[in-house]
Amino acid sequence: MAYFKLSAPAKIYQYPFDYHSHLGGILPVRDAGGLSLVHWLGNTDADRGEQLLFDQSLQFMLTANPFEVLLQSGERTTYERGECAAENIYIACVLIAQRFRPGEGVDELPVTDKRLYLATQETIRAVLTRQGPEYAWINALMRYFNGKTYASNKFTPFDDAYKTRSSMVDRVRKPQGGEAKYEKWIDDTLEYLFKQGILHIQIPAGRDDIPALDSRIQKFNGDHSTSYRALVHTSLAYQEDKKLAADLGKILELLSNKDKPLPATIGIDLLGVENRVAYYGTLFEFLQKNEPAISSLVGGMQSDHFIVHVHNGEGASAAADHRSLIGYYMAYGQRVPDASFYQAMAAYIRRCAVAARERQSTEGHGSRGAAGLRRTFSRLFDELFLSNSLTHQGCHLRRFDINGERSRALAAYNGKRNVMALSEALDAPSGVDGETWYDTLTTPDGPYVFRLGHDYYYRSYMAQKYPVIAFDTNLGSNAITGAAGLFGSGEAYRINKGFRHLDGYIDTDVIAAVSAAVANMSSDALTQEQIEYFLDTSRKEDGIRQVLADGEVKKEISEYLRVALGPVAGESGQFDERYYEMYSEIVIEIVDVSDQPTVRYQALARVFALFQNWRSYLLGADGQGAEHSNIQDEFLRMVILVAYNLLPVGHRQLLEDTLEKVQEVMIVFAVRYWEATVGKTRFKPTRSDREIEKLDGYQSAASVVSLQRARAAAGS
Repeated sequence: MAYFKLSAPAKIYQYPFDYHSHLGGILPVRDAGGLSLVHWLGNTDADRGEQLLFDQSLQFMLTANPFEVLLQSGERTTYERGECAAENIYIACVLIAQRFRPGEGVDELPVTDKRLYLATQETIRAVLTRQGPEYAWINALMRYFNGKTYASNKFTPFDDAYKTRSSMVDRVRKPQGGEAKYEKWIDDTLEYLFKQGILHIQIPAGRDDIPALDSRIQKFNGDHSTSYRALVHTSLAYQEDKKLAADLGKILELLSNKDKPLPATIGIDLLGVENRVAYYGTLFEFLQKNEPAISSLVGGMQSDHFIVHVHNGEGASAAADHRSLIGYYMAYGQRVPDASFYQAMAAYIRRCAVAARERQSTEGHGSRGAAGLRRTFSRLFDELFLSNSLTHQGCHLRRFDINGERSRALAAYNGKRNVMALSEALDAPSGVDGETWYDTLTTPDGPYVFRLGHDYYYRSYMAQKYPVIAFDTNLGSNAITGAAGLFGSGEAYRINKGFRHLDGYIDTDVIAAVSAAVANMSSDALTQEQIEYFLDTSRKEDGIRQVLADGEVKKEISEYLRVALGPVAGESGQFDERYYEMYSEIVIEIVDVSDQPTVRYQALARVFALFQNWRSYLLGADGQGAEHSNIQDEFLRMVILVAYNLLPVGHRQLLEDTLEKVQEVMIVFAVRYWEATVGKTRFKPTRSDREIEKLDGYQSAASVVSLQRARAAAGS
């Protein structure tokens, strides 16, 4: 292996697709560009928006407190969706009480006591009437906790952020006159996507959101010449077979309403299954039974097919013993925590807040790999949930932590068994002429197109066994939310800022793990016949350009490409010869003038793997705001991943022209898949304002890649 570097700064193309982003998770909490939850609530007044957003957190605790649900439930060992976010809000209220109402006992009230949240509202109203340090402190607290409540983080599951967001939007929508504000939220969301460079997207949303979303999408498409589409998702919670069947029936009823057509809504999205084994057979039976009705719907949809998007293989790690501190104590300590517990919690929160402030003075200035932070509440959660711990009456409390060993084990276990459950369901007999469900539901003349959301685990197996099924990939959010289990500690999480934020350092072990999971470019993915052919071709005496121009070589490799590319190989089953031209150009650039068979073989095989992995380049941000993602970052992350694996052993230079051609190929696949499944695209290749200024590294285990973006692009 060898040291390598990018030959010159390289421009990055704009990736114009997002195959998977949930309506409720798209807007960021706040954004320098304006469009955000804070901007939406505050009508462009940022401070007012932060205050209103925090008040929504308090209303959440007053009207839908997950801990109240746990208390009323007979089964407290089950994780209650939203409980970590709720604990965040509780901690914020305790801190406010300790600063503004010391000695009153407000900070020792139970998490389920409404007086705590009413007192917090009263305190905030009083503080906001006057300027000064107290005003600045409480504004800083609201900013910090809004970020921790409405977006996932190391100690808060992504699904909790979706819970608080959906609850907040529902409350804003319900009052008289709230519909206009709700539609403004949808419009801001679509505008945010457009400003990210997204021209084509499939947005999953709930049944209650679909009529308004479909209407706003149609108007937005007309105004902006975009191709935005919607999918109806099933219930956010896990459902057993009968409930899932009923839910799917209601979705079909919604889509079949001729009085209220939904032309921009082109399929369904199966949710709520990342942490459990879903009733896939129920879904398949529904699709088979209703195929005539769904086929007739397609004619009125803005799509050539009915999209079946299944969340699959995204590890979720919230569990009975991996949750909020209070939820853990309810499960393994006292079912109803007593006053002494909340006194201990209040004292613990106070100690950790003091420790966090003191630690700030010792924080280093950081580096590009791990920036130092000096904000009012910096690293408070690290003190609460990582650096310290609380034991009460013999029960050692645990908090959800994406970097913990337990979290990574749960994420992998749940993701893997989820994938294999789907595989078993696809292989099960459908009752039609001895066929499997996969055979029955993926016929070329059928209405359905299947795509798996995430499928981070066992992807190579699924890709080979079910070639008609596609995937959409979201490496950034999977890493940031812990679904991929990439980082074994908070320190590893921070040092790999280059992978998370694309400006800094990336451990090569992280690159290797991700590559193996979603875009394997090793010779292991080749057949014996392909290996032998590439070996024979690499030994030919002519220059590589002449070798690839040979008619027999072109014919053989073109056939390999046609089979590998499947539905995107060309129109009407015909192979598009431009693919071979792109393949040849990249191989020629990599080989350059080398006549060494090893270099030629590696170039031939690895560039073929680039094409073979076409499904990996169908990207989705999943939820830009809720999961700290960005589709252009997702694209750049995949480009870096491919570029690292593309170079033959011993090559020291990655040409910027090669990087550009790799981008072009990846975008072509996304275009062709949309055209093969949905319809025409409105797209012209466009370079973004992003640029890789420097890229270098060492190709080996236990090493590093250093990535530096141009200054103007690094913060975009």
